[in-house]
Amino acid sequence: MEELENPLENPCFGCGPAHPRGLRLRFERVGDDPARAEVRTTFVPKPDEIGWPTLFHHGLHFMVLYETSYWAALTLAGKLWVSVGPVSYTADRLPRVGRPYESRARIVRREPEHLMVRAETRSAEGKPCGSLESEWRPARREVVQRAGIPLPDYLTELLSP
Repeated sequence: MEELENPLENPCFGCGPAHPRGLRLRFERVGDDPARAEVRTTFVPKPDEIGWPTLFHHGLHFMVLYETSYWAALTLAGKLWVSVGPVSYTADRLPRVGRPYESRARIVRREPEHLMVRAETRSAEGKPCGSLESEWRPARREVVQRAGIPLPDYLTELLSP
């Protein structure tokens, strides 16, 4: 397992290590074989992250799956990708506040200009909580520049032309 580098200047609510209110998810790569490698995070929902009493908020659960998918696309495909959108999302049972959970994501289809990523969450006992399938395409430098999005240097070096 290899912990993935995540610069302090990352402003993301889901994974920014210094975000004052964010989830501060940390990720690691599991496996060396590109066809089987995954990205994983472990998280424990906090008491103020509830939707229904004792249950992790539905939207935050989606966010954990989405963030794990993003890190899988970035890490396992080796360049910056942008989401085309979710294909499917299920929440079999929402994680409970105060208990540890794991989210894993892997690339299930890879083409030069397209990725399909599948992420799943499970309880510490191995019970499935939910899943997300999402599509991704390479981020293009010209599109980011035209949109005026000020990306940090550590991401601009990964942009396609």
